[in-house]
Amino acid sequence: MEQKKIYNQKKISKDYAQRDYLSEAEIQIIEDLKQFLPKFNMLDMGVGGGRTTGYFLPMVNSYIGADYAPNMIAECRKKYRNKKIFEVVDVRNMSKFSDNMFDFILFSYNGIDSFDLKDRETALGEIKRVLKNEGLFCFSSHNINWTGLYNLFKFKNIYEKLVFKSDQRKSKFLESIVKLISFFKAILINIKLDIQNKSFNIKFHIDQLKEAGYGNLIDNSLNGKAKIFYISFKSQIRQLKKFGFKNISAYSINGIKTEDENELNKGGWIYYLCQIEK
Repeated sequence: MEQKKIYNQKKISKDYAQRDYLSEAEIQIIEDLKQFLPKFNMLDMGVGGGRTTGYFLPMVNSYIGADYAPNMIAECRKKYRNKKIFEVVDVRNMSKFSDNMFDFILFSYNGIDSFDLKDRETALGEIKRVLKNEGLFCFSSHNINWTGLYNLFKFKNIYEKLVFKSDQRKSKFLESIVKLISFFKAILINIKLDIQNKSFNIKFHIDQLKEAGYGNLIDNSLNGKAKIFYISFKSQIRQLKKFGFKNISAYSINGIKTEDENELNKGGWIYYLCQIEK
């Protein structure tokens, strides 16, 4: 299924609309930017169900939340009872927005990882266009060098996650049934992920992507329906510089601002904050 159709499912959009929190990295980034935010015209791209809206809306000069999934925007408008600040927009074609319109663009929750390399670079080109000179861009992205990446595909981890999700048992008998069903489900998920990733040696496949510095993985996100783009810290820095971004800072999943890859690789995501030079 096309990524956009996945995120536009009402079940998914309603789930996203219930989320209302900031990650530790986002909290730290707000702290680092708090003196500038009141002057910023902000675009909250990939806003989803409005997870970040309630935090940024009161802090900035102007705010627009955008997403390419109409049902996500419908949930935002319902949640905040404000149609004017939310727009259905695909980051790869932001013709609704004029050149040099925003001081700050946030693309959180790894939204940019919904695209392959070509579309990712198209998105970066559009982000550059609508940002003012010296404007700031903040986003998060999946880390191909995450030390725990292999574990996502291990049978034991998939099985234990299924058992945990089904942990509503009331008797030993029911517990045994849940474990048996989860066992066979985990086998099927393992096989499905191998087929979808076109590799029956997932470790070798991941190692190839690590060597390349980036690539697509189907990692059981959204029940294994979504293809996710993973990229290394160094490859992401090179890509940003290619598009004219400078003063690039990285934040670990724990909110630590660092260039130490050992620290960054402890988490599955890396947050980036950078500035455009035109």
